[in-house]
Amino acid sequence: MLEQNIVFSFIIPVYNTGNYIYETLDSINNQEFDLNKIEVIVINDCSTDDLTNSIIKQLADSGSYKNLNVHIIQNLTNKWLAETRNIGARKATGKYLVCLDSDDTIESDFLKLSLLTFAAYPTASWVYPSVRKFGYKNQIDIAPSYRAKELFLENYLVAVSPVKRALWNSLNGQRTLHLANGVKLYEDWDFWQRAIGKGAYGVPIKKVLFNYRQNIRSLVTRSEEEGSLSSLLAYKKNWFSLFGILKSQKNYNSANTTHASDNSIGNKVLQKISKILINRSFTNINFRDVFLYLIWPSKFIEYKLNPASKHTKAHKMAGFIEGFKLDFDKKFPICVQPSNQVLVTHFSWHVGGAENILLDYVKEIVCHNHNVIDLVINGSDRAGVLKNRFERVSNKQYALEDFAHGPYPRLLALWEVIKNEKPGFILNMSNPLLYILSPLIKEKFPNTVIYDLLHCEDYDDNGWFEAAYQYQKFIDKRIVTSDFWKEVLIKKYNELAEKIEVIHNMIDYDRFSNTISKRKQLLDKFGIDSSKRIIGSLGRLQWQKRPDIFVRVAELMENENNYHFVMAGDGDMYEELKDRIDRLSNLTYIGATKNPENVYPMFDVAVFPSKYEGYPLVGIECAYVSLPIIAANIVGFREQIENGNIGLLYDIIGDEEDADSIKKILLHDYDNLKSLGKNGPAFVNKYHNREVIKVDIQKVFGLN
Repeated sequence: MLEQNIVFSFIIPVYNTGNYIYETLDSINNQEFDLNKIEVIVINDCSTDDLTNSIIKQLADSGSYKNLNVHIIQNLTNKWLAETRNIGARKATGKYLVCLDSDDTIESDFLKLSLLTFAAYPTASWVYPSVRKFGYKNQIDIAPSYRAKELFLENYLVAVSPVKRALWNSLNGQRTLHLANGVKLYEDWDFWQRAIGKGAYGVPIKKVLFNYRQNIRSLVTRSEEEGSLSSLLAYKKNWFSLFGILKSQKNYNSANTTHASDNSIGNKVLQKISKILINRSFTNINFRDVFLYLIWPSKFIEYKLNPASKHTKAHKMAGFIEGFKLDFDKKFPICVQPSNQVLVTHFSWHVGGAENILLDYVKEIVCHNHNVIDLVINGSDRAGVLKNRFERVSNKQYALEDFAHGPYPRLLALWEVIKNEKPGFILNMSNPLLYILSPLIKEKFPNTVIYDLLHCEDYDDNGWFEAAYQYQKFIDKRIVTSDFWKEVLIKKYNELAEKIEVIHNMIDYDRFSNTISKRKQLLDKFGIDSSKRIIGSLGRLQWQKRPDIFVRVAELMENENNYHFVMAGDGDMYEELKDRIDRLSNLTYIGATKNPENVYPMFDVAVFPSKYEGYPLVGIECAYVSLPIIAANIVGFREQIENGNIGLLYDIIGDEEDADSIKKILLHDYDNLKSLGKNGPAFVNKYHNREVIKVDIQKVFGLN
C-alpha cells in the first residue's frame, strides 16, 4: 500500500488484554470509512498472558483481521505505554495517528467525523471526541470547548484523539518520565502541554465517539497525592509552554471567527472612535471597508458589489460579517458523474411545520431507492427534537455543530461532505451555508441538481427568500408551497417561472385517522373539565407565533366559566410567560409535543395568532380533524380559510386589540365556528390530497 493512500494510522499497544483485542479491532473494522486508507499497527509490549500472545501470533501470521491490514510489532523488553506508542508511530505512514488502547472501542463514525473536523479546521493539530465511560462507571463526558489555559492546567483530552503525525514527529512523540518514588508524568497530558508550547490547538467533537473501558484496578493505580505531585512537576517540566498558550488559543479562535469577526487593532480603534463621535458601538467595523469608503468611494462600491466577494443575506444569516471568495479548493477536480445519493440540508431538527413537510419529501425520496444524507447546522436541545424521525429514513446524518464551532469551519465541513458524498441532487431548506457554496457546487459538480424549498418570507419581508435571491442562478429548481409564493418569486425576486414548482403541503392521514386517545380521555389526563369549551393553541413559543396573545385572551376571559384554554408547545418565550400562565386557573399548559394528533382531539377551537407564516401545516391538520380555527389575517392562513371556509380571520391591529378580537369571536361566533370546522375534510381532500401530492413530488424530483 502506497504511503500517500493512508489517512489514519492506528497505534495499539497491547499488554495482557487478549480478552478485549478482537472487540477493539472490530470497532475499527466497522468504521464508515474506506478501510484501504487506514493501517493498524499492534505492538505487543511483552505480554505475559497466554491468550494475548496466542491472539498476537494469529494476527502476525495472517497479517490481517477481517478487512483490516494489521502490522504486528513485538517488543523485546517491556517499554511501557509512551515508548510503545512511539515505536508504532515510527512505523506509521498515515497523516493522522490514533492511539487506541487495546481494551477500548470507537463508534462507527469516529474516523468519518474526525476527518470532517480536520477539513473544517485545516490548521488544527488534533481533534478530541466526547467519551462514553463504561465498565466500573458508566457516564458520558461531552468534549468541552477548546481552552488552552485549562488544558495546560488539567488534562481534559483522551489519548485516542487523532493527532497529525507531523506534530507527533516534531515533539518526538510521547515520553515516559519517572520522577521519583514511582511518580511519573502523565504521558498524554505531557504531550498536549508541549503541543500548546508550539501554538498548536485541537477541536472538540461534541458527539460521543469513544468508548473508554474503566476497570477498578486501573482507577486506583495512582493516589490523589501522587496525582497532585505529578501535576505540579508537569507545570515545572513544561513551564515554557506558558508562552504558547495565547498563540494556541488565538489560532483556535481565529479559525472560528474567520470572516465572522474582525479583532484587528484597526477594528478596535474604529470601534472606540465611533463610540466617542456618535455614541454608538458596532460589533465589527472592517478597517478595509472604512478606508475605501473614506478615501476611494468608487473602489468601495466596486468591492462591495463584486459577486465573488459580496456580503449577502445568506452570509449574514450564517454569521459572517463579510463576503469572501470560494477559493479554498481550487485543485479539486470537476466531477461530472455524481452519485445516486441525495443530500438533504436544513438548519435544524426542531419541531415545526417546515421540518415535517421536509420529512415527507425525504420519505418519498427514500421510497424510490435513493440514499439520503441528512445534514443540519444545529441539532442539539430543542433544535434536535425531530432528529430520530429523520434518522429513521436517512442513511447518514450530520449535525455540523458537533465538530465545527464557527461559521467558516461549518462552511468547510459542509463542502467536505459534498466532496466526499458527491450527491446527485441536493434538497436545501433554510441552510444559508448551502446558498453560499452553490457557485462552487455548480462549478465542481455541474450535473448535481440543486433544489431549494421555500416556505415564507420573514416578518420584515426578506428571510430565506432574500437569502436565496443572490444565488438563484445557481439553483436548478425552486419549490414553494402555494401559488401565492410562486407569484412572489416571479414578481418580487425576478425568478424564472419555469424553474418554480408548486407542491402543496400534505399531512400523514394515518397519524390523525388512528388517534387512540380521544377528547375526554385526554382532558381527564390533565384534569380539565370536558364539559367546557376548550380553546387550544399548539406551536413554538416564539415571537413569530405570538403565544403572548393567546395568554392575553385567556386573561381577558378569566371570568368566562364556560371556556378553558390549553396551550401546547415550548420555546424561548416560555420563561417570560411562565408566571402569567401559572396565575391563570382557566389555562392549562401541557408542554411541547411531537404528536399533535394526541392534542387536537382536546380542542373545540384552535387559535393561531402568528405574525407571519408561509402555508402553515397546523391549518391543514386542524381541517382534517374538523377542528375550526381562528387565525390572524396573514399569508398562509388567509388562503386556507378563504379556500376551505374552515374558520375565521381577524385583522392584526395591536397586541391588546388582537386579543380582544379573538375574545369577541369566541363569545359571539362560537357556534358558527363549530359548523365551519365540518368543511375541513373536504378542503383537505381537494387541495391537499396526499396521493396527488406524492405524485407531484415524484415528478419534480424525477422519481418516476
